Amino acid sequence: MIDCIIFAINNIDMLYLHNIINGCWFIEESFAMNYYPILLNWITQHHEFSRPRNALAEDEITMDNGVQFASLRNDAYQISEYGYYGAPEDAPKNSVAIMTINGVITKYDQDCGPSGMVTKANLLNRCFQEDNIKAVILNIDSGGGEGEGMMVLQEALISKNKPVVAFVNGMAASAAYGISAVCDKIIANNNMALVGSIGTYMTIADFREYYSRQGIKLQEIYATKSTDKNSEYKEAINGNPDPVRKMCDKFNESFIDSIKTNRSDINKDEKTWSTGKIFFADEAIDNGLIDGIDSFNNVLNYFNT
Repeated sequence: MIDCIIFAINNIDMLYLHNIINGCWFIEESFAMNYYPILLNWITQHHEFSRPRNALAEDEITMDNGVQFASLRNDAYQISEYGYYGAPEDAPKNSVAIMTINGVITKYDQDCGPSGMVTKANLLNRCFQEDNIKAVILNIDSGGGEGEGMMVLQEALISKNKPVVAFVNGMAASAAYGISAVCDKIIANNNMALVGSIGTYMTIADFREYYSRQGIKLQEIYATKSTDKNSEYKEAINGNPDPVRKMCDKFNESFIDSIKTNRSDINKDEKTWSTGKIFFADEAIDNGLIDGIDSFNNVLNYFNT
């Protein structure tokens, strides 16, 4: 689902970098609720600014800025027993690249958390360009996140030139499902995996009372011709949600259309899956949201032909 005030990062500048207060988010609500205490802390306490993280510039290659490789051994694909992460350019011949996507999805790298989808898109495109890599698995466990982040990785996936499988390792909701839907197949790890949450909502923050208690009186002065500027937000905090709801509807239709475009086997009656409901894996199969349930080792060997 989309949310405008859900997710907090461990540096205050991240509130701006990730549009925490006023950006559009595709995120499952119960997953997002885990971050409310952190967000409240950053809003009400003083914190120092720091330089945004660039995961690709880091010396150590980890799950945030690299991929794992599975190679053929004894006629079966296996991940190295060391489970190391490396650059796509270091892939062994005839290997499968495994990219981890977990936590809250953001466009840019989080200072103390997963890397953003700009970094992941960079890695994915490099996998597509590397002849030693024959296929890619996205190992996904996420309740969603920033809508712009989802679209960045979707764009990279649309240009894929080799098979890509989304492996739902627990949850693929909202933005995480939007990413999964562009892959060639979606496979869940077990019956209890959660999939879906294809819907839209926005949370509007009204800080007027908080600032008033701090002795701060805000006065907004608009240019004479700026009669419609911020009108949706002003209407919402004054009790009329309809203009913001129209924005939600616009985002929602775009989200639903992307799913219909990329999932040819999805239930043609979109009312069965487009209401924001989240499904267990077996229910998701019935609606065409995923293609099956299988172990990660078996998914690795989908490419052993």
